[in-house]
Amino acid sequence: MENIKTFSFKRIFLLMQKTVYENAKSILTGIITLFGIYSFILFISALNDGDAWANTEVFYYSGLIIGAIYVAGTAFTDFRSKGKTFSYLTLPASVLEKFIAEFLLINIGFFIGYTIVFYLFNTLMIIIGNFLMIDVHLANIFYYKSEIIKGIPVFFINQAIFLAGAATFRKAPLFKTISAMFIYGIFMTIILSLLFYSAKDVFTALPPYLGNHDIKFGISGTFGSELIPDKFQYLFYIILTVSFWAYTYFKLKEKEV
Repeated sequence: MENIKTFSFKRIFLLMQKTVYENAKSILTGIITLFGIYSFILFISALNDGDAWANTEVFYYSGLIIGAIYVAGTAFTDFRSKGKTFSYLTLPASVLEKFIAEFLLINIGFFIGYTIVFYLFNTLMIIIGNFLMIDVHLANIFYYKSEIIKGIPVFFINQAIFLAGAATFRKAPLFKTISAMFIYGIFMTIILSLLFYSAKDVFTALPPYLGNHDIKFGISGTFGSELIPDKFQYLFYIILTVSFWAYTYFKLKEKEV
């Protein structure tokens, strides 16, 4: 349906509405499971005089990260079967509109929806906590402000990677994406470790203005980003994220051919 020449926000909204409606059952199951786990942890903590009830921010961010990865890794649910794939690809909407609809859902839509549900749960925690004489406060999502700022680029990169995986793998995209990242990480660890250790003397001899003092000999972070001087890391993050978004878009385009 790439013969559509106009861009329509209405079509994007309808695509988002369709996705939410068709996945309402799995979304509800995921919400019940996640907050059921929260409730179990709080119950065990209360029995053992733990302090889990006071760590609302930890609950919020742990659920946000796990949920975001799951949602991104299972996006494009219509691609899980040939029949639904054909129906999805023949929808009267452009590839760009389909990409934007999925992008908005897994990023902005998930964040807003999760935050609303969490605060409803948090309010329930406060009510129950008052009844049980347990101190519970309303979560402040900006509690870890400095860590949040540092984590935003990595968050978007991970979302972009898992979205690309969902557009690539037909069966079990979340598992296959994680496996691909794991294999890639091992491969890069071996290659880059050999490369940098063999040229260690060259790098340590570089003048300070080239930023060699910021280079770390190890593989951690996102795709070995710590091997890049700190001053260039955000540029690296942006390029990597946009690259995976572009890959996802062209993967959708390829499927429609």
